[in-house]
Amino acid sequence: MQTVSIEAKPGGVLDVVLSGEIDFTNAAHIVDVVREAIAGGCPETVRVDLAAVTFLDSSGLGVLIRAMKAAAAVDAAFRVEHPTEKVFDQLQMTGLLAPFGIAETGG
Repeated sequence: MQTVSIEAKPGGVLDVVLSGEIDFTNAAHIVDVVREAIAGGCPETVRVDLAAVTFLDSSGLGVLIRAMKAAAAVDAAFRVEHPTEKVFDQLQMTGLLAPFGIAETGG
């Protein structure tokens, strides 16, 4: 099953859609794909959609942090969208809601 898909949209938007389990078994691959897409496209905005993520461990959180850093390296805005309730809770517990542009009331 594909865990990451990337689509460049008009207006300098790069959509990154993650799905399934994001963990230590696939984190390095996802980071490589996302970094390459960001560096190669120099987007103005990077949006990461988590609606289809069923599991996220600390390696998965690392994927999001590395994606945020890659976006910052090209001066792109970065935000995480549509986290599931479980993922939202993880992001809230780790203090990552604000850095990822997610309101405290939900994704």
